[in-house]
Amino acid sequence: MQNKTYTRKAYAKINLYLDVLGKMKNGYHEIESVMQSVSLSDEIALTVGEGDGIEITSNSPCVPLNEKNLVHRAAVKFLSYLKEISDTQIEPKKLSFHIEKNIPVEAGMAGGSTDCAATLYLLNEAFGYPIKDTELLSLGASLGADVAFCLSGGTAVCRGIGEKIAPIECAQEINLVCAIGDKGVSTPYAFGLIDEKFGTSPKPHGKINEVADSLKEGDISALSTSLFNRFEAVIEPINDTVSEIKAEMLKNGALGALMSGSGPSVFGIFPDSAVAEQAAISLKMKNFRVFVCKTV
Repeated sequence: MQNKTYTRKAYAKINLYLDVLGKMKNGYHEIESVMQSVSLSDEIALTVGEGDGIEITSNSPCVPLNEKNLVHRAAVKFLSYLKEISDTQIEPKKLSFHIEKNIPVEAGMAGGSTDCAATLYLLNEAFGYPIKDTELLSLGASLGADVAFCLSGGTAVCRGIGEKIAPIECAQEINLVCAIGDKGVSTPYAFGLIDEKFGTSPKPHGKINEVADSLKEGDISALSTSLFNRFEAVIEPINDTVSEIKAEMLKNGALGALMSGSGPSVFGIFPDSAVAEQAAISLKMKNFRVFVCKTV
């Protein structure tokens, strides 16, 4: 058997709106969010060859190369499900993944989740598309809250734990700058801070429709004034670089700026690419990691 390689881009995401509606009995938190794919991306390569087992390599020393990686977990989950639904025995194959990492790790931009989603798509292609898209979404949701969105991508209102996805139109391409300073906190810890500050049933912010409508209308100014992230209230007091980055972006022409996810990444919305590039230079001079990108 000759080795065959499949490749796919894995796009990062930002939260244009993120509210935490409370903690459920199962321990998960219910959210309400507008998620947006951006052009910053990893690339996943899958080589299928003779043998057996799962192997992971990466250009980044920050990426785990074992079963802790969502790519590995996705492959195990996919193969297990494939055996369940297949009428014939699945021939063992060696699955070698290479992760070309560009999305910063643990930055609130779904780097692990989007790699996981790309892995599911690549495996489905490599095995001849035996699994329907709806089933792939269910597999993704079982692997992580953001994986289902990363499988669909684009722009969407997401509810539940993130698995209830309603795609919406983003009528205008948006120029963005993403910047990251100090290392952030874990998402479970951040949810714990939310519970401490707001209780397990906080009052909803209630402005998600304004964000969705501004995207549909291509009104970037209205969007920029409607940005919201519940986590900012608990992360900014313990990570002053979030506030510093937001202030620097606004000083350099951003129409609005917001932390993504539970941080520590911050994105700014800019009127055009030239202003975005200039702001990026200013942020780099302050030793932040900076990425200029667009909505996709």
